[in-house]
Amino acid sequence: MTTPPPPERRWPARLRSLGIHLLLLLALIAALDWYRAPDARAVAATRLATTQDAPVDFQAQRQPTVLYVWAEWCGYCRHTSPAIERLHRSGHRVVSVAMQSGNDAQVHATMRRHGLTFPVVNDPDGAISQALGVGVTPTIAIVSDGRMRLATSGWTSEYGLRLRLWLAR
Repeated sequence: MTTPPPPERRWPARLRSLGIHLLLLLALIAALDWYRAPDARAVAATRLATTQDAPVDFQAQRQPTVLYVWAEWCGYCRHTSPAIERLHRSGHRVVSVAMQSGNDAQVHATMRRHGLTFPVVNDPDGAISQALGVGVTPTIAIVSDGRMRLATSGWTSEYGLRLRLWLAR
């Protein structure tokens, strides 16, 4: 019968196993983000107008801009939108697209109810989102100097967003 190795010798193997699993998880997340990313050329070429008639031209922006595609009916968006709002209030440029969430009045009512003040482009029929190549909400892209630098979809934290903004500079 063999005896198990002493506890001090088991830790390196456990740490190595944990590291491998963590790397595999990060690779899976990166692959999903790559697969679900918006069309970079479409994002760069898009010219939109917010519900307040403010023009949105990603080619003219030198400061990294957060493009946030969300929907009123999206459960993950309810958790991501507050982080986007905090970025907006701290001075980061944010432009959002409300995908299939009703007319302008309904979108603004939803935003008021949740305390959201970032600029919004209404996409009542999903045509804008489709042209951008967005099929999942929430989708977040960081656009700088007319190019999409990074993209992610699904829930993300404020710290993850701040890291992505820093990397896009």
